[in-house]
Amino acid sequence: MTIKNEKLNNWINQFLQDAEKPFSKEWYIAYGKVIFGCFIFALVDFLMVVPYGMAPGGVYGLMSVFNNLWGWPMDIVIFMDLPLFILGLVVLGGNLGIKTLVSVIFTWLFTFLTENVFYIPQYGYIPLIHSGEFISVDTFTALSAQLQEVYLPVRGMGNDVILQYFKPDYLLNSIVGGLGYGVAIAMIFSAGATSGGMDVISMILHRSTHIPLGTMVMIVDSAVAVTSFAVAGDIRLPIFSVILIFVESKVIDLVIDNKVNKTMLIITDNIEGMKSLILKDLERSGTVLKGRGMYLETEKNIIYTTVNRKEYNKIKYSAKKLDPKCFITIISNTETLGEGFTPLP
Repeated sequence: MTIKNEKLNNWINQFLQDAEKPFSKEWYIAYGKVIFGCFIFALVDFLMVVPYGMAPGGVYGLMSVFNNLWGWPMDIVIFMDLPLFILGLVVLGGNLGIKTLVSVIFTWLFTFLTENVFYIPQYGYIPLIHSGEFISVDTFTALSAQLQEVYLPVRGMGNDVILQYFKPDYLLNSIVGGLGYGVAIAMIFSAGATSGGMDVISMILHRSTHIPLGTMVMIVDSAVAVTSFAVAGDIRLPIFSVILIFVESKVIDLVIDNKVNKTMLIITDNIEGMKSLILKDLERSGTVLKGRGMYLETEKNIIYTTVNRKEYNKIKYSAKKLDPKCFITIISNTETLGEGFTPLP
């Protein structure tokens, strides 16, 4: 019974633990990033993804397909997102953290507000990017069949009938949408959160298959992108959805420096606490070295480990709680070869 209570307490502490001190300047900045990232994500989804019927991965991409096929409102995405988050908590433990729950809730909240407050029935889902003017249904009907294929209908929510058509610019929309999504997700990631949803599925599959997480995310998102074919039976939608995903991933890498790993040398008296953080919380490994202080000649424990940018932030902000007197040296790596990183050639 005591062991169960201890495990539960550890799980709760892990879930509620923030790298930043509550209500400190860093804490406000981190949560500000999460919330503003969620706002940008919802705007991009409403203005660029849904009007085109695209599905650039994730539960919001899948909901975009359902919205285009059956008129389902985007805000009911919470009924997919929240169960996936709970599944992640059960399978992955408290590692998802409170910030990811905040991310899930605020992304849905901004989607709800965007769709139910700013949505105007007589105008429908107006795309931010298009090529040319909007035309009426009468003008559209007067066009030849060949020209009609160039236009997309401006759709409404549910049974709303919108009597307009627009000429899409798929490539520009995919690039700008990818930039917007990339900035939004990078802000969320840099604060130590994830976007939840399909990321949870990717993490679970990564744990069971040992396929690199980045590769698994691309596989899952690309599988969702393929579903956009059902919207119009047009291969262009899946292709442009994948282009949007690609641009998004490159922006994320650029913003959070995800490709540059960090080698850390940690001198600490709390060796067990640091080992637990690296082995259990981050599922990484390392090497414990023995050293001797030059001044007092006391024995020191030194942890040598290499982690990615997100894991580095977790260690950096958790170190003070574990050992206020620890000493950390950080080295940026341009390339890391071996298990858990780039495979050896």
